[in-house]
Amino acid sequence: MRLVADEFEGKEEWVPPARLKVLWSQAAEFEAREGRWALVSAVGPDREDPREYAASEILEGYVDSELASIKEPEVLASRLGLRAEQLTDHPEAFIEDGAVIAPWPATELVARTVAEQNAEKILQRVQAEERKARYAAIHGEYQSGGRGDDHISPEISEEVDREFSAPIREVLRDWCGAENVERFDELVELRKEIKRVGDVAQGAINALRAHGHPATLAFQFESELGTPVELLRADRSHR
Repeated sequence: MRLVADEFEGKEEWVPPARLKVLWSQAAEFEAREGRWALVSAVGPDREDPREYAASEILEGYVDSELASIKEPEVLASRLGLRAEQLTDHPEAFIEDGAVIAPWPATELVARTVAEQNAEKILQRVQAEERKARYAAIHGEYQSGGRGDDHISPEISEEVDREFSAPIREVLRDWCGAENVERFDELVELRKEIKRVGDVAQGAINALRAHGHPATLAFQFESELGTPVELLRADRSHR
């Protein structure tokens, strides 16, 4: 190895091959590859950006791993209703090992498209995580550790959720699309109202039976309600 800096005056040292990332004959190719990856990385968000976590969650949960690698951009684009050029025609994009390495704009486009197409499932998951976070902010939570379950205080649980998880959920909701979010929220409120009506109806039916009214009257009330009371009261998974 020749040291070219002026202060070393052309000094040469021997470097064991095991310490080299590639052979010297491959150094130029290696540096070019590192440069391409550096350009792609510079376009995207930081590793701690909630968009990075949201994109990973969507791609891992709702996109086939083979398609996510963009080895067949035409197939991926077709399944998402996009044009292949939207995934590949970026100045920083390049091909490596048969896969298209695309910069952040292409990744975000895929993540947003997949989120909109799977909005209800994603929003249900977000809702469940929000419900869990509210509970942990009041009661704390337990996490498995090497010496058993460790209790996390409500204060720490709330802080971690506010700084880490909540921003990711906000990105997921945004990527699902405003119309899908509005429709989902309306459906949630509708289900709450259905359950309330079911509880009221069941209370009335129970009162009729408790006061000695014929069972046929209670049955008639259930029939005229239109939807079986049991079904009205059973939908607890979306509260």
